[in-house]
Amino acid sequence: MSAICLLTVIIGCEKTPAGKEPQEQEFERYAQNILYENNSKVYKSTYSILLPEGYDKEPEKRYPVVYMLHGFGESGKDWSSWVSAIKSMEGAGLQQMIYVFPNCNDSYYCNYYDGKAMYMDMIVKELVPLIDNTYRTIADRGHRAVMGYSMGGFGAMVLPLKNPDVFSISVPLSMSFRTDEQYMTESQSGWDSQWGKIFGGRGKTGEDRLTDYYKEHCPFYQFIPENKTELSRVKWFFHCGDDEEQLLIANDNLHVQLRDNGFEHEFRISDGGHSGDYWRTAARETLPWIQHVMNGGGEWTRIMKDVTVTSAALNEDGSFSSDKFKENPQEGGLAIYLAHNGFSRDLMEKAVGMLSQTGQIFPYMVLPCDLDVKPLTEWMTEYNGKYGIGGSAEKSHIIAFGNAGREAYALADRFNAYYYVDADLTDSEESITADVTKRYYIDQTDDGANYRDMNALYRACKNVVLEDGKTDEADFEYRMRNGNSDKEKEILLAIKSVADNLRYK
Repeated sequence: MSAICLLTVIIGCEKTPAGKEPQEQEFERYAQNILYENNSKVYKSTYSILLPEGYDKEPEKRYPVVYMLHGFGESGKDWSSWVSAIKSMEGAGLQQMIYVFPNCNDSYYCNYYDGKAMYMDMIVKELVPLIDNTYRTIADRGHRAVMGYSMGGFGAMVLPLKNPDVFSISVPLSMSFRTDEQYMTESQSGWDSQWGKIFGGRGKTGEDRLTDYYKEHCPFYQFIPENKTELSRVKWFFHCGDDEEQLLIANDNLHVQLRDNGFEHEFRISDGGHSGDYWRTAARETLPWIQHVMNGGGEWTRIMKDVTVTSAALNEDGSFSSDKFKENPQEGGLAIYLAHNGFSRDLMEKAVGMLSQTGQIFPYMVLPCDLDVKPLTEWMTEYNGKYGIGGSAEKSHIIAFGNAGREAYALADRFNAYYYVDADLTDSEESITADVTKRYYIDQTDDGANYRDMNALYRACKNVVLEDGKTDEADFEYRMRNGNSDKEKEILLAIKSVADNLRYK
């Protein structure tokens, strides 16, 4: 088929002057700002599109579609860097798909409460049929995904939430939404300009902002047991950075609610903030996951390709001394207690081997503490007497796995840094606190057993109440990874994560 008429909607077909042979135009994969008519009270509807490589050479082949949603203050033309990233991933094995980039202004991809603009209708009732009728799509919900960042993350959530018959896959990145408490205390200008105009309650304060129309679109009010059957038709993958000022609180709270109510989903928390670099990095997993789901895949598993396991030579008692510590043991060093329940010696050799790969040049010891054998305080006393290390809280760090977190958390004055791995901290999440003089590293999988305690600790780190009543933020890092059915591999992945973030001071 001639490329001239293949993409008429994108580049048009010009008439050939009499007596001249038509010149075939080069296939254009990425076209921007294609104008189309709509009946949804939306001015100047446009979209951009990235077609598969070879689209012009296989005229019978059809493709899945991913709708890509931009952030607040942007448009569907702000995707050039993403196009490059997608092409790079295709070169690494990502299957060919059609990517549609609609321009939806600052609408949060919703119909306005007063009917003045109907952006959701425009996408669902007009753009999706237009794409299916114009391009060779696989025109069913099972091959139709929606992915977006920031405001587009909210769109990527709310479009499938309200239209599960149209979209089967949702990937919100750094989804821009708030808890009720955050909305009620949002600045008046912020509320009115971003939310009030869409959901009602413009000019309102406090609970008056939480209109019924807002609740119809808010995930906290929709991911409830009564809606489980319907919303479980959609596959959900949320992603958010730990440096987000407020968004991670809402995203992580939503993860807790989804876990509480038994909604299957994927959730990741990585290092980073509200930036294109973070979202494009997240796409390295989320786009292959979309491919996996569209191809009927089952459980999404992560292969430990980036971790090299080497065993360390432990001391007779199972501890490990760094070279710098061995050179001058009398000078002491950093005591890194590794609290666990029943790890084998073989596993400890591998775990300590991974910790020793960090390239740290300071003196330190790794001090395993099997709490199935004796309490943490007894281990600390024993190691201090044997090696003269760990007597100072300033030079004592602790890595605590699972149930060992309880004893670590109870000794708040004995350590300078806490590395909690899916840790059980206390019977009461509401009582969990953090200290601005300490450092925290929170690591878990999205199917971890102690997700509530880890969420509570993160929120505590974000809101430390000082003696004068003011609030501050503790020094922390937060990571959430994909679970792994191989428990030893899962422990080593966690150790790798800790090792990459281990700091002496």
